[in-house]
Amino acid sequence: MRRVLFVTLLLIMLASIAACSPGAAATEESVTIDPTPTLVREDLTREQSLLVARLSESLGVPVEDIRVAVTEAIDWPDGCLGIQKIGVMCTQAVVPGFRFVLEVEGKQYEFHTNKDMSVILPVEEPTVAAGPAESTVIKQLAANLGLQASDVSVVSSKIVEFGDACLGVAQEGVSCAQVVTPGLIIVLEADGVQYEYHTSADGSRVQPATVALAWKREGGIAGFCDTLTVFRSGEVFTNSCNAQADGKMGTLANLLSSAERSQFNNWLAAFGETDLDASDPKGVADRMVVTLEIFGIGSGEPAATEQQELFNFAQDLYQELAK
Repeated sequence: MRRVLFVTLLLIMLASIAACSPGAAATEESVTIDPTPTLVREDLTREQSLLVARLSESLGVPVEDIRVAVTEAIDWPDGCLGIQKIGVMCTQAVVPGFRFVLEVEGKQYEFHTNKDMSVILPVEEPTVAAGPAESTVIKQLAANLGLQASDVSVVSSKIVEFGDACLGVAQEGVSCAQVVTPGLIIVLEADGVQYEYHTSADGSRVQPATVALAWKREGGIAGFCDTLTVFRSGEVFTNSCNAQADGKMGTLANLLSSAERSQFNNWLAAFGETDLDASDPKGVADRMVVTLEIFGIGSGEPAATEQQELFNFAQDLYQELAK
């Protein structure tokens, strides 16, 4: 009797151990993959077939139209399989897996997976949720460019500590208190062009950071000391030692006609970074020094007539805002 009881207890214990073993049953979160799935094409491996079938179903295209451009075995540095997303924490453990790139009608789709393909992550452009600071600069840029807020997207938003009270943007004639200022560097995109802004942490202070044109005039009989800074995002700042200490801020949308704004954008598209000098020759009494920098995205250089047009543009814009 005791022997029968002992054997019965032993069988119960062995059954319990088997039920608790890792391979006994899949958890709710696990994904079961058929070890020998049907290949969607004879030229594909099991892993490639799985992705091609999934992309085919997602896009509604035949599997024959999908080309496998890249299949690469790789050790991912974290539990997110190398895909960083804002606000998502990743376990810091190496995960063996694969990197795939599939191509359909000239467009590529990248996927990161673990080794058994139970985790498949598409590589997408990171999205940034718009907080108070992001919402402020989106509204400002949209107004400057005459767009809807929905036409502006956030490319990146990074928490930083600026080394001064000017939020890290130096401007001619502006003094900055050397005090650490917490804030954000926000990059926006509209119509394929990117614009950088620096803000305070709560967005109450906004400083455009992508300079398009800088003009300076000093000296002469009248003793000029004037500066003009035009930002690609549409803000304009003027300063003069003979006027308001804090300068004046305006926008191209309010200061220029549509044709004038179009001309300015054409210059930026045509010219590269160029330094121009229209100063009086050295040695001239009461010498006037006039310089201009344009930070275009093109590769050309302004001809002599275009240089004069740029100087006239900057001086007229300064006078319009300084009224």
